[in-house]
Amino acid sequence: MNERAKEPRAKEPRGKEQRIALRRLFAGTALAAAGTAAMVAVTLPMEASGDGGPPQTRGEAAPHAAATPSPYASPSTTATGNASGNNSGNAGTGDADPLTDDEITRAQQAALAGDRTLRTTSEDVQGQDGTPQFLSADLADLTAEPSGREGKRHADVYFYDYRDDRFVKKTVDLGTGKVVRTESATGVQPAPSGQESREALKVLLASPLGDGVRQDFEAATGRSLAAPAQLRVQGLAYERSGTAGPADCDGGHRCVRLFTHVVGGPWIDTRQFVIDLSARTAHRLP
Repeated sequence: MNERAKEPRAKEPRGKEQRIALRRLFAGTALAAAGTAAMVAVTLPMEASGDGGPPQTRGEAAPHAAATPSPYASPSTTATGNASGNNSGNAGTGDADPLTDDEITRAQQAALAGDRTLRTTSEDVQGQDGTPQFLSADLADLTAEPSGREGKRHADVYFYDYRDDRFVKKTVDLGTGKVVRTESATGVQPAPSGQESREALKVLLASPLGDGVRQDFEAATGRSLAAPAQLRVQGLAYERSGTAGPADCDGGHRCVRLFTHVVGGPWIDTRQFVIDLSARTAHRLP
């Protein structure tokens, strides 16, 4: 696969202290992803049978439930990448109700409306210009904010810009529709969205390594793997440890591992593969 050509974009200079602060700011995301990877490896035995049931909504996935949430970690995603709240009404109530689907849509639109650079020169997982990859959204935690915000609703909206391999978090005041805070960092990888996980599966199947996945699928089901939709997939952020793994997966590139199972059937072991979504290449771990 050919790497996606990237043109460097001028960035504002940052001091050493600011870079360190940003990395600490998003450290909870990387730690949460690492912990999730370990738990999934334990809780998803390859002989387990997939249920093929309805997709889980945010907060229902067991591997994430035991993790201590970080205010700067993007919410857990599931095989379908469903980032919606528990209801589809126009607005939730107070500072505890989950975001509704309408609030997520409005927060996402507001997050991009005032950021012309992100809105026009970013890139999503499929290489589409002017579209940062939406990851997820969640109700912002205002417990540490100044008093007087009780009952107000703010949304944290998370994006990934594939052009610069940059994680962006925007906090939107749902009452006014204005962005009240923007934070970004490079070198830190949040949990991938469902769309990214499905794209990673396509990259894997299009690579020479995909032949092994097809063979395992046929051995498990007795039929050929004709389309990625025949597999359910869960993605986890991957950052190499030491010298093992792809050289670019050191936090700078968007790299994921996949856990896959046949729809309504058994698990297919893809844990040995790492997909570099920034370069659109697939690798086998040593």
